[in-house]
Amino acid sequence: PSLAPLSTLREIIHALHKSGESPFSIMEDEGEDCEITIEMDPGTFDIHFLRDIKEMGFNRISLGVQSFDDALLSNMGRVHRVKDVYRSIAMIHDVFGDESNYSIDLISGVPGLTLAKWTETLHEATRLRPRPNHMSLYDLQVEQGTAFGKWYGDAENDDDRDGILSSGVLRRTKEGAAASTHPALPSAEDCAFMYSYASGYLRSRNYEHYEISSYAYGQKQHRSKHNQNYWAYDGQWYAVGLGSTSNISGVRYARPRALSDYVTWAEGLGEIDDSIVEEDDSSSIVPTQGMEESRIKPPWLWKDPNDTNEDVEEDEKDDALLDVVMTRLRTSEGLDLDWVADHPRYGTSHAETILRGFDLALDLDLGVRYHANSEERYGSIRLKDSQGFLFSNNIISNVFVELSEMDS
Repeated sequence: PSLAPLSTLREIIHALHKSGESPFSIMEDEGEDCEITIEMDPGTFDIHFLRDIKEMGFNRISLGVQSFDDALLSNMGRVHRVKDVYRSIAMIHDVFGDESNYSIDLISGVPGLTLAKWTETLHEATRLRPRPNHMSLYDLQVEQGTAFGKWYGDAENDDDRDGILSSGVLRRTKEGAAASTHPALPSAEDCAFMYSYASGYLRSRNYEHYEISSYAYGQKQHRSKHNQNYWAYDGQWYAVGLGSTSNISGVRYARPRALSDYVTWAEGLGEIDDSIVEEDDSSSIVPTQGMEESRIKPPWLWKDPNDTNEDVEEDEKDDALLDVVMTRLRTSEGLDLDWVADHPRYGTSHAETILRGFDLALDLDLGVRYHANSEERYGSIRLKDSQGFLFSNNIISNVFVELSEMDS
């Protein structure tokens, strides 16, 4: 977004905040407490850009630092260098002052990264001034169709890999398995150590590890507000742009991914009078008959309250519960089983099934079950930091299996 013209950003903010036709009233409702974040890469903006976005209302910056080592940044294909990182943070301080509210992203598991260099990275991150209020730490994903996938595919797909780390990313075990012309990927054991070390080190520096990849400095007010909404029970959000997915009243609405399809779809919204939207097999949105009230809201936000399609309802219910299980077990608070038991769409049978799937974590001492008060029947479950988080995919998958067998 920091590459977008300022005029484009102004139009977006105006549409969200000023336009009487906008369905988005979040900024007005939240007032001064509203968090407005923009993602920016070091070296892609200057101080004039920062002054302009501050005037627009942006009050939080997510800075894609990734590393404090030029060689590692080059290995990752990043165009910025360490000097750009420090210059960017200095400009943020000049414009936003001592109350600068920014987050940084760091990546572990990258080619050429050693344990020593990772500890230096974390040390440098905590020495930044002004201090970042938030950090997001991710492990490199090697995906097919990318340069890394071509260079390191054999290391990622080796049948003999240990698979000891499962925090939502692909994994490697054979150090140096890639071609000699490219730096070696860290081993699975080293990546597991990087994750555990980061958790312990940052917590010792007063950063709260509140989600599997997220750290907030000090008190809870520095947690990412928009991310917490995605992880919340019954969270709802609007999303705009290519391939974006909104969640309204428990129903997800996906927008077209291709620009040409998106333009055609957006232009067609003005021509729809009596329709609702559904997703077809290609994830594009097409109108269908059935909307009784004409154009009260944009069709992509609309859900028919009289829809009694039991198959659709069941699919939505199952998907929503899986989302809650996955996102909540990635947080430090974990999953409230009483919420599941008391929910009108689920019940005690679902809570007991989830607990049965979570027994794997309890047996392996990777998770805990706790009661916040004596009135709770089932209590809550959460994964331990950091070993439980390391094996989160295994535990969550086990819960999913139990739920799927229950449905069948």
